[in-house]
Amino acid sequence: MGLKIYSSILGSCEGLALRIEHALKNISPESVCGVVLCGTNDTTEYHDLLREAKSAIYSSLAKSVPVTLIPQQLLPDGGLALEVYSLEGAVDFQIGEHNGVCYGVVESHNEKMLFVEGIPATNFSEKVCKQSQEVFEKLDALLSMYGFEVDDIVRQWNYIGNIVSHKDGKQNYQEFNDARSAYYAKGAWHNGYPAATGIGSTEGIIVGGIAFKRTDNKGIFPIDNPLQVAAHVYSKSVLIDNDDNAIKSTPKFERAKLIESAGGVLCFVSGTAAIRGEESVDPHSAKLQTIKTLENIEHLVSKENLVRFGCQPYELKTAFLHVFIKHAEDYCDVRAVVEGAYPQVPTIYSVADVCRSELLVEIEGILTL
Repeated sequence: MGLKIYSSILGSCEGLALRIEHALKNISPESVCGVVLCGTNDTTEYHDLLREAKSAIYSSLAKSVPVTLIPQQLLPDGGLALEVYSLEGAVDFQIGEHNGVCYGVVESHNEKMLFVEGIPATNFSEKVCKQSQEVFEKLDALLSMYGFEVDDIVRQWNYIGNIVSHKDGKQNYQEFNDARSAYYAKGAWHNGYPAATGIGSTEGIIVGGIAFKRTDNKGIFPIDNPLQVAAHVYSKSVLIDNDDNAIKSTPKFERAKLIESAGGVLCFVSGTAAIRGEESVDPHSAKLQTIKTLENIEHLVSKENLVRFGCQPYELKTAFLHVFIKHAEDYCDVRAVVEGAYPQVPTIYSVADVCRSELLVEIEGILTL
């Protein structure tokens, strides 16, 4: 199951259906397993825009597919960006909907993969813990339908409204982490936690992901970074909560997750920032943080580090990047660094708060052979 990613800038939300139709016209509908839109920062229109986008995408492809809408401002000029995830060599690809959530399942040889669209909480004004519980219950129901366990999740995207803000004395990100840890307690996690991104958005909790399993339980590798402390063992000193006696669950994710499937090799790089050990570095420079972040990613996916964690010394190639920038005015500096390192890689830039107030940039990616 080889995975390809296509990206394009749609521009304004005006005439959205025509813009989507144009963007999808040269892509084979049979191979599409998911579509991601990024670019709205108006939560009053979020659910309406999501319904409009789904209708346009379904019409263009003549089928339903998982659709995620990320509520972040697109850089440099606003509007919307579109990412299309396309599978090659899929033997049996099923699309369905459960509890209002669209999903896709692909089975090939001794493996299967589940794609779940970004699940938005019904009411973005509810407490983070309640929104998170609702979303995780919907995700868990889909996993169970196809024989997946929670610890089969290999990639998870978590969009957290006002991520570093506090409500009722509790930081939103920490409250989300506590809810995630409670859900993850169901799993044994023999193959490590998922690769994940926990990033800010304008409002609300939205969670999507990919689950993968092989009958031989092989070919799934959690990749750590010796330059950084694993996030799931952070000390309490770097976790934020106004209550010194709070549990303060750690963020449960790996720095990357590599999968060997019948169609090839996929490596999901988690949202990565300028952290060394467990401390943030260069807090006053987005440019320097971008340089450090790319150094972290390059070390993470290097041949030497892959071998360290039991993989073959693959020569991985970056297929796609998403760069999250806290302050829009840093866009030019950040983009210059990223394009200098990855000049030909499709990249989307958006405005988002990162999980620590001093972090100015976060980058996630997908790599293939």
